[in-house]
Amino acid sequence: MSGVWALVTARMGSTRRPGKALADLAGRPLLEVLLRRIAAARGLAGFAFATSTRPENEPLLALARDCGWTAFAGDEDDVLKRHVDCAHAVGAAHVVRITGDNPLTCVETLERLVALHVEAGADYTYVPGDALLMGILSEVISVAALERSWQQGDSRHRSELVTLYIKEHPEEFRIATAELPPELYRPAYRLTVDEEDDVRLMQALFARLAPLDRLPSTREAIALLDAEPALVAINAHLQHKAANLRSVALDAGVAAATRN
Repeated sequence: MSGVWALVTARMGSTRRPGKALADLAGRPLLEVLLRRIAAARGLAGFAFATSTRPENEPLLALARDCGWTAFAGDEDDVLKRHVDCAHAVGAAHVVRITGDNPLTCVETLERLVALHVEAGADYTYVPGDALLMGILSEVISVAALERSWQQGDSRHRSELVTLYIKEHPEEFRIATAELPPELYRPAYRLTVDEEDDVRLMQALFARLAPLDRLPSTREAIALLDAEPALVAINAHLQHKAANLRSVALDAGVAAATRN
């Protein structure tokens, strides 16, 4: 198995915090922080960034190219199709799906998931459960599984929750799962960026952890939050997206199908 590409997706549009992809984190745009983090990952054939064709996203495409990433513009609303079309454009057989609002995506976990995916010959490899809500996880998906999801699914399956069809029909796919190590598992910590208080927390973390042009690790961020609960409180009141809660709720069914 080969052809595993990292695929980061982001847009300028957002109902809660428009322009969050360019929010400043210790002197760098959020998207640049994420792209530079993922570019350090081992075991990947390439790196692609995908956004929509709306003109407002041109700065994101330019930023991705400046970081050395292949940049792709696709469907605005059909996020699943955007993933499939981008994968086809770069010749990927599998993609590591990374959302552009997670600047502290854990690279060590990403590398472990890719290795497991390849070893298992899987269609879908991920960490199930409420760890998803932290905003540090990626997932690995075969392009064939994405294509099947698009062909067999409906409009619900083509929105931002790209793996919804797979989770609703786990018997159709070869699924591999992993766990976070205890020192990274903090489901009460919210490290995604969706609202203004999420930006405030991320800026506070990077101000403390990113001196001298260095990108902090996910472990460092979690250790700081462990030591300073006041930081956790900055965005602890926010509600998680319904799509993510739905995804977590489906994991019990995935586990049952995997056991069988």
